[in-house]
Amino acid sequence: MRVFELPPQLGPRARGQAHGEAFRPLIAEIAAIRTALTVELGAFRDEGEVLAVARRHLAPLRRFDERLAEELEGIAQGAGLAPEAIVVLNHYTDLRDLVPARLPADEDCSVLWARGRDGRALAGQTWDMHGSAAPYVMMLGVPEGPDGPAAWCLSLTGCLGMTGLNAAGVAVCINNLKSLDARIGVVWPALVRRALRERSAVAARDVVLHAPLGSGHHYLCADDADAFGIETSGTRKAVVFDARAVPHAHAYVHTNHCLPGSPVGDVSAIGVESTTLERYAWLSQSVRLHPPRDREALWERLGSHDGYPRSVCTHLSSPAQPHGVTTCGAVAMDLRERRMLAAAGCVHRARGIDFGF
Repeated sequence: MRVFELPPQLGPRARGQAHGEAFRPLIAEIAAIRTALTVELGAFRDEGEVLAVARRHLAPLRRFDERLAEELEGIAQGAGLAPEAIVVLNHYTDLRDLVPARLPADEDCSVLWARGRDGRALAGQTWDMHGSAAPYVMMLGVPEGPDGPAAWCLSLTGCLGMTGLNAAGVAVCINNLKSLDARIGVVWPALVRRALRERSAVAARDVVLHAPLGSGHHYLCADDADAFGIETSGTRKAVVFDARAVPHAHAYVHTNHCLPGSPVGDVSAIGVESTTLERYAWLSQSVRLHPPRDREALWERLGSHDGYPRSVCTHLSSPAQPHGVTTCGAVAMDLRERRMLAAAGCVHRARGIDFGF
């Protein structure tokens, strides 16, 4: 698995530039793939219009967090691309929601939180995306700094980070929700990175709840004491799970649809070919009958091929349909031990690589 650690001695822009220079050809490739897919799956006229809309996200990002804006612009500089091309690479699903032509099925991730042996908190997810993204998956190491602890993030070349764990034991997991009220907002991987600067799940939750979002995601913010599931859209946010408010909560599952009663559900939709309901039903029954006891057991659950190819570890791409939804990676974390298993590609019977602090 590709691994890149941001140089600790450099400032945000120089760190981003080092990232961009290290993966310049790969970043150009995945940026081009995602720009073309945004035209194909959205109602944009052409790539020029996509880039023009992406450019409008730069100012909100800088207002939200200047250091992350500098890092993103540094990636662009190092990769020899315009900053708006890096916005498309990072913010692809939310850009597509702004002017949807239809409801595509990609980014069908599965998130799982559980209390393992000794009450330890476990969290993890698959990262399901257009299969053509798989060659660009990487682990990104974020150094400790004055604004927060070190972190490991599952990411893509050119991306700020998609899901991760920090040295304080705070995890952030995500899955996509398809918003009907999308707008210009914060580039969502920047929100993941910003939440991972916090030293508690409560503080990470509050970062999400106060962020000026552009489109829909579900965020799991968790540490060994607390866990919160937050559904969002372009205009709405709702805490749909609070582990302390659920007596004897032992597990929580979220896929790519809103939970019953959530106000976010009124402005969200399910993709036309999405496997979200099947994955939610299988995972919910699985953890109810056999709660995972450790991160290895959680990892095995995320790699399930029950119901293949519409399984938790999903395989809907093919040579004829290279952009079909596919599990492009996964993470499984022990929040008490502050350790993570991660891998790129299919995770069924795969051996995860150990990352930690």
